[in-house]
Amino acid sequence: MTHPPPSLALRSAAPDDIPRLAWVWRASWGSANPAVQTVAPLAHWEARASAEFGPPCTTVLVERGQAVQAFMVLDLTQGHLHQLFVAPEAQGHGLGAALVQQICVHFCPRGWTLHVATGNQGARRFYARCGLVEEGMDRHPQTGRERVLCRWVPPSA
Repeated sequence: MTHPPPSLALRSAAPDDIPRLAWVWRASWGSANPAVQTVAPLAHWEARASAEFGPPCTTVLVERGQAVQAFMVLDLTQGHLHQLFVAPEAQGHGLGAALVQQICVHFCPRGWTLHVATGNQGARRFYARCGLVEEGMDRHPQTGRERVLCRWVPPSA
């Protein structure tokens, strides 16, 4: 069943959002990587979020009540999306596509890039449906995992 994209109430993340962002990141990463037997503990994700979600990046989240449903981490100066995750229970309702649309229209209208793990076929298909094109492969500088560089170019460019 296809759902219409939700209207988004976006807000900038604050330092006290880190535990909730880390929870969404861990849960979503685990659901996207079912072959991984053990997902790192929440403290690992909180430490990474504290280290990676601040300047020069902008972290934006979507909440319903007190629950973070999705978030994205953008480096606006580089036009690069570092993270976009939707909580597993909120997936399949157009939230991720609505966030990508926000990036294209409001945050990086002149174009942007992101890296996706080579083995994450679901994410690769999702970004292709959103109009991004795969341009090449490299390895993540910290983990060594192979990843694909994807690029969105505005239609008028």
